[in-house]
Amino acid sequence: MCSIVAENGSTSREVNARIQKAMGSFSKLRRVWLSKSLRKDTEIRIFNACVKSVLLYGCETWLVTKEIQRKILTFVNRCLRYILTL
Repeated sequence: MCSIVAENGSTSREVNARIQKAMGSFSKLRRVWLSKSLRKDTEIRIFNACVKSVLLYGCETWLVTKEIQRKILTFVNRCLRYILTL
């Protein structure tokens, strides 16, 4: 697997691609989020292991800007809000 880096060093395309992949992982776990038999802390641990790890794969090579921080935090908060409001 390789990183997507623009000529100017921007990694926003890579971040957008990782968010899309993490969104796919999140949606595949929909039955887990809707389950009434799991505690919320268990669901959050599943989120961290299965979604956040996909999102942050290769992040050590990213040039992190305020915009990229905002995108990542927005995605994570949206997912957690969904999990916690069910």
